[in-house]
Amino acid sequence: MNLFWKEIPFLRLLLPLMIGIGIYLYMPSNAWLPPFILIAILCLGISLFQFLPDFSKLKFRYLKGIGIQASLMSLGYLLCVIHTISSSKQWYQHSLKDFDYALVQITEEPQNKPKTKKANVEIVQLISENKSISTKGEAIVYFQKSAQANSLKQGEIILVKNVFKDIKPNGNPGEFNYAQYLQHKNIFQSAYLKEGEWSSSQIVQSNLSSFFSQLGKSTRSLLRKYIPNNHSYGIAEALLIGYRNDIDHEIWQAYSDTGIVHIIAISGMHMAMIYMSIRWLLFLIPFMKRYRILSLSVAIVFMWLFAGITGLPPSVTRAAIMFTFIGVGEMLNREISGFNNLAVSAFCLLCINPFWLIDIGFQLSYLAVLSLLFFYNKIYHWFFIQSKIVDAVWKLIAATLAAQILTFPLCIYYFHQFPLLFLLTNLIAVPATTIILYAEIILVSLSWISSLSKLLGMFISTAIQWLNEAVFMVSKLSFAVWSGIQTNLFETMIFFVMIYFVSIWFIQKKKVYLPYALLSVVILLSSFTINRIQSKSQLKMIVYHAQKQKALEFIKGETYYCPDDDSLMTNKSSDRFLLKPARLFHRLKRKDASIVQIQKSEEIELFQFGKKTIARIHQTNFSTKQKLDIDYLILSDRSKPDIDWIKSNFNVNQIIIDSSIPSWKAMKIKHSLVQQNFMVHDINDDGAFVLDL
Repeated sequence: MNLFWKEIPFLRLLLPLMIGIGIYLYMPSNAWLPPFILIAILCLGISLFQFLPDFSKLKFRYLKGIGIQASLMSLGYLLCVIHTISSSKQWYQHSLKDFDYALVQITEEPQNKPKTKKANVEIVQLISENKSISTKGEAIVYFQKSAQANSLKQGEIILVKNVFKDIKPNGNPGEFNYAQYLQHKNIFQSAYLKEGEWSSSQIVQSNLSSFFSQLGKSTRSLLRKYIPNNHSYGIAEALLIGYRNDIDHEIWQAYSDTGIVHIIAISGMHMAMIYMSIRWLLFLIPFMKRYRILSLSVAIVFMWLFAGITGLPPSVTRAAIMFTFIGVGEMLNREISGFNNLAVSAFCLLCINPFWLIDIGFQLSYLAVLSLLFFYNKIYHWFFIQSKIVDAVWKLIAATLAAQILTFPLCIYYFHQFPLLFLLTNLIAVPATTIILYAEIILVSLSWISSLSKLLGMFISTAIQWLNEAVFMVSKLSFAVWSGIQTNLFETMIFFVMIYFVSIWFIQKKKVYLPYALLSVVILLSSFTINRIQSKSQLKMIVYHAQKQKALEFIKGETYYCPDDDSLMTNKSSDRFLLKPARLFHRLKRKDASIVQIQKSEEIELFQFGKKTIARIHQTNFSTKQKLDIDYLILSDRSKPDIDWIKSNFNVNQIIIDSSIPSWKAMKIKHSLVQQNFMVHDINDDGAFVLDL
């Protein structure tokens, strides 16, 4: 263990920084002064420690260590406070309600959506008739599609009407929390703008980001020119520059199900290819070979230029920092520990953006590399193979197996599935995509040679089509993917503990770790059993937040009944992002209408579930012979309830306004009901309604 710490000295700096970030995530605050003062006091104490007599320094050396660790934890917390835009006095939301318009700048290339044009914007100024203030902060704007909206560019400054609204979580069980994801990117609001609610200043300001974005756009244009096939073009874009917006969902799902989605995400493989290729080409030139430092510097610069074109996601930045340190090590003729290099790059990235710590890509990227560094050589040396071809295949198998060991717990935690045929698909995809990627680099580099570019484009398009066909063939096998896996955070942590003890026991042959490994397995199985028992005894009613749709579901044990199933499943988005995650979260297996008693007409549906009576109103053009005792009244569709109508027809405990009613209309209904002392839950505003019986 001491040797391990000596090999990775930077880990002792990285861990307290991560702990400080973790403390902020659980106890956030906008106060930057307390952690800053604490850092200053600790640094002063560490400095004064050097003036103590040698005997005292030796005796109390642990205090110095505690001071350094505490200062790094405080630094992690302080970085989070600084990075959180709400702690800035210039944040636009502090003054938004006092202004009618906002001057915004588009920060990323606008994206095409089915009915809108989506753009991330920086609010640079808030404006009213007689006043204006400079501001900071990002938001998302959806422009109604028009010729003017389609011409929007990155860097363009536009004047928009102040119709910004908070982005709220849908609250659906098991659903990805998109609102929280955006908050960690300092985006809290969005706006939908119709024609006439915005105007362009015709001013486009360029910066380094827009320069790289334009390079990426030019690269995509070249690929589009020479790779006309849409399916091939989408994969080609993702492989070369990490642009995924043109990949068909079915293709993406097939790559995910077969365990090779990582090859269409820019990562260390791409950085290694760029850095090593440029380095090799420069060393072929006698003049450059003599000036080793210059050659390595040029290779590093080209690598960072390529990283800039991709938009610098965490995986790319991590790899670029790693290879920069490797290059510096080569310049100094020093061998750098891969583990320490990894710790340094993580430390640098978290100083740039501490919230990358909870980014899924960041976590998977670092765990994959850590897993390779720790397990690859040990797996590779299981066998000695003389044949170079077979040995190359075994190296690829060993690397694939090694990368899966530490990423497996996170994959099933985040994605609830695991590809069982990842070895087969990686053996096909990794060599194929390596060849395709080199072909793309040559195509872009020599695009001025039209005849060569056409040949390369045909080759790339055909190769990607063959790859897609192979991936689809494997993904259609019934045993290709193990899906429907549900684990919680506690179980994921126990998974890592189990892997740690099993690895130490297996690699170092120390039997003392075997009981700990077995104990972690017992804890894990116990947790699975408890969760299964709980799922078998659950009794719930859920009114989901579905986009402009009604969505009601009853759950008893592992069975469910959703009267809106057919209409929801025709909408692929609702089926994929609403029904499947919720049913996986609740461990539901089968549909059974008998768990609820139903009476329905065109205007009203009555449900008897457990000991509760639920009514869902679709229209309000009827009256009951006598008042109905209702526990929960759901307003849906075209219902326009009048207070007197509700009082004359129902005795109701709580009213729920579902998401099939437009939000503006729901707000009015809720306001009038609350004034009459009704208990109201507005799905559009309050999120999904979950009732545990």
